[in-house]
Amino acid sequence: MPALTDAFRSFADWAEGSDPLYANLARRVAADADPDLLALAESAPEDRATPNLLLAAVHYRLARRPDHPLAAYYPSVTDDPRAPDDDCYPAFRAFCLDDADAIRQLLRCRRTQTNSVRRSAVLYPALAHVAAHVDGPLAVVELGPSAGLNLLFDRYRYDYGDRVVGAADSPVTIASETRGGDPPLPADPPALHSRVGVDLNPLDVTDDADADWLRALVWPAHEDRRAVLDAALTVARTDPPRLVAGDLLEDLPAVLDEVPEDVPVCVVNTLVLYQVPEAVCAELEGYLTEQMARRPLHWLTGETDLSGGDSVRLDWVRAETDGIERTRLADYDPHGAWVDWRA
Repeated sequence: MPALTDAFRSFADWAEGSDPLYANLARRVAADADPDLLALAESAPEDRATPNLLLAAVHYRLARRPDHPLAAYYPSVTDDPRAPDDDCYPAFRAFCLDDADAIRQLLRCRRTQTNSVRRSAVLYPALAHVAAHVDGPLAVVELGPSAGLNLLFDRYRYDYGDRVVGAADSPVTIASETRGGDPPLPADPPALHSRVGVDLNPLDVTDDADADWLRALVWPAHEDRRAVLDAALTVARTDPPRLVAGDLLEDLPAVLDEVPEDVPVCVVNTLVLYQVPEAVCAELEGYLTEQMARRPLHWLTGETDLSGGDSVRLDWVRAETDGIERTRLADYDPHGAWVDWRA
């Protein structure tokens, strides 16, 4: 299973410096090439991010077994976590094998649908930028929204250090550093005509199991992200976003047809396309550029390749008089910790 061990090794490199526990566990899985653990991990379909998915499944199950020795290493489960030591990986292995049936089921039916609420820190200025170039409120359509928490970007408060904007009375405060440029940060969010998400497997914020899965996808060391997620779930449950279960190619046309043709549309996807086959990405781009020729449609799109390190980008694609234009709006931390405005 060399490909799988390589995947765990790459994940460990990625997690290094961000979550010592996950880096340690992934590196040990790769180094030991334990056939029992790798066989369990192989229960995940081939199109899933297996290391992240396995760790999320363990995290989900461990929250229900806080007395297990492994829980002592998880900041999300205990108030006084131990640093990874010689006993950590054996406890992890024992937990996985003891709870293998439940973990295997999660690997088969769940996805790594991390709903990084802090990513709204780049969407706020990006959507404000688009709104400044159209007439009337925006119809926002998000591709791969998970539970749709970023569709509710206008219900959050944002602290960019030198400026605080957004919904002043929101229980959600998203702190993000402006590293460069001058992003448009209006005091109030842009007006919306409507909002909807299209996802193969949308998560329901009112369903406890789905909400717990979202929590399990947050790495144990990321306490700030977990707090923001919990606050955003509270907001979402009062008025959940509309989510359509469907394919981004097959079902997107019907969703767009629901929006009057004179209403400006902004299709949004952040960190989604890297999980989509290249041919499908090309077909999606072709379809959206065709739509731009017949209606006011803008596209805020993320990258199809995440091999560039700890920074990702957001582009703005739209029709201009001389053809389709693509502008690099921002580089940003994948979890929204900072934004570098490039436009």
